[in-house]
Amino acid sequence: MGARILLTFGVIHVIFNGVISQISDLRYTETTNDNLGDAIQFLRDFDREAAEMCNRVASGEWKYATNSTEYNKRRMREQQNLASKFECLSWRRAASFDSSTIVDSGIRRQLGRIVQPGRCGLGEDKYAEITHVISLMKDNYNNAKLCPFHGPLATAVASDSSKSSNYVTGYTAYCDLKLEPDIAQIMETSRIEPELRHYWSAWREKTGPPVKNTFMRYLDLANQAAERHGFSDAGEQMRSIYDDSDFFFTVNDLWTRVQPLYKQLVTFVRKGLVRQYGEHVVRRDGPIPAHLLGNMWAQNWHNVLDIVKPGPSETPDVTGELVRQGYTPLKIFQTAEEFFTSIGLPPMAPEFWRNSMLQRSNEMFGHCTASAWDFCNKVDFRIKQCTQVNLEDFINAHHEMTHVQYYMQYTNQPFLYREGPNPAFHEAIANSISLSVGGPTHLQKLGLLNTAVSVLNGNTMVNIEYLLNIALDKLPFMAFSLALEKWRWYVFEKGPVGMNARWWELRLRYQGIIPPMGRGFEHFDAGAKYHVISDQDYIKYFVATVLQFQVYSELCQASHHVGPLHTCDFYRSREAGRILGDVMQQGASLTSSQLIKVLTRGKTSRLSVEPLLDFFRPLEAWLELKNRDEPVIGWSSKMEDIALFQPFVDRNGRNSAESLTFGVLTCIVMSVWLYIRF
Repeated sequence: MGARILLTFGVIHVIFNGVISQISDLRYTETTNDNLGDAIQFLRDFDREAAEMCNRVASGEWKYATNSTEYNKRRMREQQNLASKFECLSWRRAASFDSSTIVDSGIRRQLGRIVQPGRCGLGEDKYAEITHVISLMKDNYNNAKLCPFHGPLATAVASDSSKSSNYVTGYTAYCDLKLEPDIAQIMETSRIEPELRHYWSAWREKTGPPVKNTFMRYLDLANQAAERHGFSDAGEQMRSIYDDSDFFFTVNDLWTRVQPLYKQLVTFVRKGLVRQYGEHVVRRDGPIPAHLLGNMWAQNWHNVLDIVKPGPSETPDVTGELVRQGYTPLKIFQTAEEFFTSIGLPPMAPEFWRNSMLQRSNEMFGHCTASAWDFCNKVDFRIKQCTQVNLEDFINAHHEMTHVQYYMQYTNQPFLYREGPNPAFHEAIANSISLSVGGPTHLQKLGLLNTAVSVLNGNTMVNIEYLLNIALDKLPFMAFSLALEKWRWYVFEKGPVGMNARWWELRLRYQGIIPPMGRGFEHFDAGAKYHVISDQDYIKYFVATVLQFQVYSELCQASHHVGPLHTCDFYRSREAGRILGDVMQQGASLTSSQLIKVLTRGKTSRLSVEPLLDFFRPLEAWLELKNRDEPVIGWSSKMEDIALFQPFVDRNGRNSAESLTFGVLTCIVMSVWLYIRF
């Protein structure tokens, strides 16, 4: 994940010398102006001063990320508060220009990139309120701790809200389990269904209901801000950054093409889960209970590969080979650098090797999430990664270094264009590199995959296991991303009434997932996902997944690859490097459709899932063969599934058959509306 500090997509993180009153002296006072010369001068000053501030705040955030003391945290937040004020002063100045009278489209576009995003139209008081509201929800999420699972007693304690003590009677363990790394690891590795159910439920109790009312206030304020920025609601404002007036329906059309492959995957995974847990837990033709898929949110399923794959793995141990050959964290990153120089891109600067944190040191007290950093001075680019010698971190090193290459390539663009044209491009390009270096072909070239079977034969079991692992990671993530964002767009447009039922309707429709227990109006299960309560765009991951296969396919064509797409490796292809460089150098100076046209050398300007389907074609044929005896391809929903999240009670407080029937009919009507609308 790149850690580029953005001015236009979210709060600008800056630090500024002196008190905030001094900022108004820097030409950012509110005026009314239609003069082109003034606009050019404003953007020139903005470019210089914003880059300097970005450099300062990146330094502050780096200090906190690598040394998470309270002092560094306090300093970082002070800078962010100043940044918010600077953002709004800049917004008011940019909004004061009459763009309709400015002929230069480049000037209009840069002003628009300041004016359209953000929440500054709320005014000072409400802007401070929405910032505070989001902070409250994030703090609740980050501070959530759970009790350990100890069988029936722990389950009873966790479900009894009257037991406020943090101590589980009869046990010595305190309730101090955090999501990372404790609970996440349990969800990934445990195969005990009651234990998984316990943590799944407890996490949602801790993170959802406490902030439900706060989230409703956030919805109201976000919509107010969107209206003042010229949008009908906050969902439309979030979609606007994708430069597609039909984006609402574009993502639907893309998913419609992928859905048959996804249903084959669901069918295959469910068969393995039935073997593991039995038909009393997983119905052979039904949706899958959400707690069994190796992830707290069921957003990727690669952690259940050992359950669903038939027989023992035939893939050689690449991690063991890395260790045997003496790889170190430094050697892993040197290997990543050699990949990029082999395709004609520049090596890392001395500042990169001097300033990056490539492995955890004894002095480090910070977060280990891998990230790439742009310090906005055209020289200092870094990676923070607590690298372990294993295949996952080997691929991650190439991924993060791709972000750095992107930073380096667009460094000569104006500051407002030093990013991708939309939030998906950085991840898409980085993931396209991961597809090349993580595949069996590249690993065999490096001598890390010692197998007698040629990986160029796309039907070998080594290839099928590789494709299955990629599919378990990518396809459920696409479905989850779409369900999450369609839900958020829905509540922005229609309001929060019945929002938890809507959450599960969309999860069922797109993912084939149901909750493992009943969910009522008092729950707020979407709040168990950080991106929801922290006001972060999520559809970018859907778009990035589609786009990464387009990028990968084009680079493979440039390298004259022959054979199944997933066996392509564009290592050492200078032509692939030239195209990649051409795309990255543009930054955000072109729209996403214009940049796709550059990538495809004029063949198309639209997103396409055809490369994704081509990549997984051998797997799809294999899944169809494995699923030929299954009663349903995909999932079949019954009343009992819908009743889990559409609770209707009679006047005496009991579920009645009449009320349940009415509830199911209501759900069907709502599902038809959602199908038409979404």
